[in-house]
Amino acid sequence: MTYNPQDFIEMTQPKRTCITNANGEKYLVTVAREVALSSSFSLSNTLLVPTLSNKLLSVGQVTEDLNCCALIYPKICLFPDILTKEIIGRGTKRGGLYYIDDFRIGQANNAHHLGNKECDIWLWHHRLGHSSFSYLRHLFPSLFSNSDNTMLKCKTCILAKSHRVSYPINSKRCETPFMLIHSDVWGPAPISVSSGIRWFVIFVDDYTRMTWLYLMKSKNEVARIFCSFHTMIKTQFSTKL
Repeated sequence: MTYNPQDFIEMTQPKRTCITNANGEKYLVTVAREVALSSSFSLSNTLLVPTLSNKLLSVGQVTEDLNCCALIYPKICLFPDILTKEIIGRGTKRGGLYYIDDFRIGQANNAHHLGNKECDIWLWHHRLGHSSFSYLRHLFPSLFSNSDNTMLKCKTCILAKSHRVSYPINSKRCETPFMLIHSDVWGPAPISVSSGIRWFVIFVDDYTRMTWLYLMKSKNEVARIFCSFHTMIKTQFSTKL
């Protein structure tokens, strides 16, 4: 969609008389025409909406008319041709929106035209299957000439290397000791000591954070140790778990 009638090169009949934005407000569509994105590419059935303040591009229409796909990255977007895989269009992210910079064969495929080294780094990071930034520094030293790769963090890489989901933050806490006891069993140890101890179990009081640790030779001792711990709490502190 555009607000400038000078963008059109050929007039066609509009498929709709109005458009509706996100808040439900409707805008009148006057005509629909063909718009040239470059000397090689054009979009048909582009709507003329005089009340718009910015030109809007439909990803669905672009991919259908130009036979391409859209790749959205944190800082850039690319439009590669489905058959040749050549980048025919590109854009950069500014203020939370993606602005189209070029729709020309050859020019859009040049990574140096992005004008931002950080965008180039992220582009090659995704192209090479999320390679480490230290590895990319060896491949493209010019991109890291004035940047620190330790400041670049990829959320996808961090999640992929995580062995477990992080525990949710819980601010709740018991009001008196021994209302809630946390317990965990660890083992077996890869190396056994002369005494044969390879396991341990801990009990943590939720209120005081007091911790008791018991060493074990086998995991079967957990039940006996818990009974002993439970008896100790009743006799030493005159309370129940």
